[in-house]
Amino acid sequence: MILPQFSGAKYPLFKKVRLAALCLSLLCTSGAFAENSRNLHFSSFGAGSGPSFSEGVYSLLDGKGTFDQSNALAFDLRQEGQFKQKTLRCRLRLLPGGDGGAFIFLNTTEYGKRGPAPYLKSWVEPNLDGTFAVGIDVHNPLNSDPFGEWGNYQGFPEREVSLHWDGREIVKRLAPAEFRGSFTYCEIAIHYVIGGAEITVRIAGEAIYDRYFLAGMTPYESRLAIGAGTRSDTATEFDVKDLVLTKSKPASPVRPPNHFAVFNHVQTNNSTPYHEKDIALPPLEWAYGRVILTLDIHDAGPNWNKWDQTGHLYVIDEDGNEHDIVPFITSYRTPCQWKVDVTHFRPLLSGKVTFKLVAGTSFENNRGYMMSMSLDFYHGTLELEAYRVIPLWTGTAHYKSADNHFKDFFTPQTLTIDASARTARLFITTTGHTKVGEFTPARRTVVFTPDKSEHPEKELQFENVLWRTDCYLNPVRPQAGSWQYSRAGWAPGDIVRPWWLDLTPDMVPGKTAELRYEPEAYDFTGIPEEKRPSEEMVNRAVHIIRSYLILYRTPSHLFQPPALKVLDVEEESNAARADIQAGDYIVSYNGIQPDTIEALRVAIKQAKDTGKKGIVTVIYRDAKDIVKELEPGRMGVTLIEQ
Repeated sequence: MILPQFSGAKYPLFKKVRLAALCLSLLCTSGAFAENSRNLHFSSFGAGSGPSFSEGVYSLLDGKGTFDQSNALAFDLRQEGQFKQKTLRCRLRLLPGGDGGAFIFLNTTEYGKRGPAPYLKSWVEPNLDGTFAVGIDVHNPLNSDPFGEWGNYQGFPEREVSLHWDGREIVKRLAPAEFRGSFTYCEIAIHYVIGGAEITVRIAGEAIYDRYFLAGMTPYESRLAIGAGTRSDTATEFDVKDLVLTKSKPASPVRPPNHFAVFNHVQTNNSTPYHEKDIALPPLEWAYGRVILTLDIHDAGPNWNKWDQTGHLYVIDEDGNEHDIVPFITSYRTPCQWKVDVTHFRPLLSGKVTFKLVAGTSFENNRGYMMSMSLDFYHGTLELEAYRVIPLWTGTAHYKSADNHFKDFFTPQTLTIDASARTARLFITTTGHTKVGEFTPARRTVVFTPDKSEHPEKELQFENVLWRTDCYLNPVRPQAGSWQYSRAGWAPGDIVRPWWLDLTPDMVPGKTAELRYEPEAYDFTGIPEEKRPSEEMVNRAVHIIRSYLILYRTPSHLFQPPALKVLDVEEESNAARADIQAGDYIVSYNGIQPDTIEALRVAIKQAKDTGKKGIVTVIYRDAKDIVKELEPGRMGVTLIEQ
């Protein structure tokens, strides 16, 4: 049958649908909104008895048989509008087996304000347009095939929780606490911030995600749905009770981000191993609270290199220094997209900027990678702004020998902490290469001496092991190669995740400080003699590192960015005679900073009515303000509000 079309909804053909109207008793607290819906819609898309509600428990699966089950329930919307905070609390019960389920915050623009949940092929991959969801997967069996679908070759527990936004899985993690078996507490909290949302997910008393920043997810109107399913070779039960959804703090409309397309489907190969582009970015004085970088690796067809390669996104400063702000590793022939918060590099992302995009240095059969990169500047002001980026250790460190073990590369760094600094954070990305460097954990310690001049004996130590065991959970899966193996700080088809160190509690503004990076020698204790790598292999190991000290201060000099951008200029127009060009921003007109096209029209009329002969107009072009003098009256431009 074909379901009726609800307003703005999308529904495919369903095998079987049951609709039921049930009364829910949900909590409504001061300053918070509970769903308080009277209409609940059950849907069944597969075999089995379907979902049910009995004695306060919503049962999505019956745990019987070895056939595919796919069931869902969805609540109608009762509280319209967008909210800054949403929190879902419940008691959740899953049994070991498979497959799992999802909690879904359906976008009402895409899926309607009422009616059943849309069909999903897999409820542990709840990828829906414009919608946020949390997937809970209890089926990822042990698999030793290096090219297999599951990738769980280490036999980790099958209790994985993933975050999904706008049709993509963003991240997947192994839950630290066992939650399969009996009813346990579950909480999903969404807190919208500038440029995205902070997500917290707690199950069985442990935080799987603690204020995880999900870039680009802005407030939208939503209603709740829950779905669960099994595979033909597995079975489980998925029960929910004590369900409470609260919404608070209505969200106000926000200006869309200022978008800059830097690279668009550029292809690398032997003759073009990298691409460079100059672009004018907003000055530091413009108030942007978040900068999000989007990087894509596209399907290049026959021109796609089959191997994983080291990738770099450099910002080149005026002195020609290359700052690798988003290092990444290409995938084994699987498209990738990453949205990365690069607000901390804002001092490098202003004015005239040269970008350099590199992926791999050797290409088989002249095949490389097709990539795109863009930036979105989100309006707003953070409590602290990054104002200085200090390069520390950047480049390739060679192991050389057990006595050296990278040490000659990491010379101590002495620097001055500015008197105006409120916060100091250390950003480190490191990847191991060659067979030993890639597949051997490496211990390291960063030592911070906060006041070198007066208290050289005071030290703060941060210890870490350069190693990733979660490569098999990379959302870019499955890939064509051995993508799932644990590695020294990286995964095929992923950006290099930074090691962040907060030095703020011990820093002394206005004083010198010292930073030391102390790597340890590789430890092969416990490995049989015949399986240990040779000394020659060990000595060839390398680490590629990019590290920066980033200083933050209280913003005091920021102002609202211009809202109007020139898209086109009419020939022989007032603006053309004043040499206003497409791409310019209108900063001010006759001393007024217009924030809408209508406001500019009013300013033009007011200036004309005063009888002025020359109207002072300030535009922004090529990283600087330019003063123009226009004749009164119509400008003759096409504008866009940003």
